[in-house]
Amino acid sequence: MEDNSDKMTIESLKLKIENQSKVIKELTKENEELYHQYNHLIIRNGKMLKRTDDYQKIIDDLHIRNEELQLINNNIMQLNDKLRKRNELTVSLSNDYSDNQLKTNHEIETAKIETEFDLDDLYNRWKNYPGQVAHNEPNLRKQVLMLVHLYSTTSLRAADLFSRCCVGGVTGARYISALKKFELIRYQGARKKGNYEIMKKGIDFIENSLIDKSKNAQTEITGQNPKPVFEDTNKNELYLQTSSSDKSNH
Repeated sequence: MEDNSDKMTIESLKLKIENQSKVIKELTKENEELYHQYNHLIIRNGKMLKRTDDYQKIIDDLHIRNEELQLINNNIMQLNDKLRKRNELTVSLSNDYSDNQLKTNHEIETAKIETEFDLDDLYNRWKNYPGQVAHNEPNLRKQVLMLVHLYSTTSLRAADLFSRCCVGGVTGARYISALKKFELIRYQGARKKGNYEIMKKGIDFIENSLIDKSKNAQTEITGQNPKPVFEDTNKNELYLQTSSSDKSNH
């Protein structure tokens, strides 16, 4: 019995030793893998530290450049202040001249338009235009003024047209939309470099008013100073002599 028990004890010890040997081998293998990972992390850490040092050097250089640029900027600001003080009077005089010139040009242009076109008649025509539902007089008069400017010139950019009519960008765009709706004007060219121009309907709209204005002017001239009516005692008939017939008799 003792021999069998001894054999069992020896076999169990051998089995334990084998199991422990397997565990040691597995732990050793895991340890080697962890060691490799550790070395890899150490290498990456070294690279990151080196990159951090490089970034720090770049930041330091940028700080130095920033200080230099700040000094340059201060010098430029001082020079700019000196030049501004020297040219302040000249600039103010030139601005006054430009403002007066623009004001004079605007007054001349306004007087020319009022002479050539009957704005009141155009306003009434536009107010009663087929399909017209707007009744705001200032808006309608500005739209008529836009049509007159486009009729007087070949084409105008949006900024020039709005400036001549003394309207802002948003308001002017709303007026333009109304005129384009009735096909009186159109936009030609690229989005930022194009121009507005008047269409045939717009030309007919303006010229009809001009024709009526011309007819009214002729009527006023022909009926301006009629000769008085007199009685011929011989024929007992009334004659009305105009200035033209009077000149022909002479």
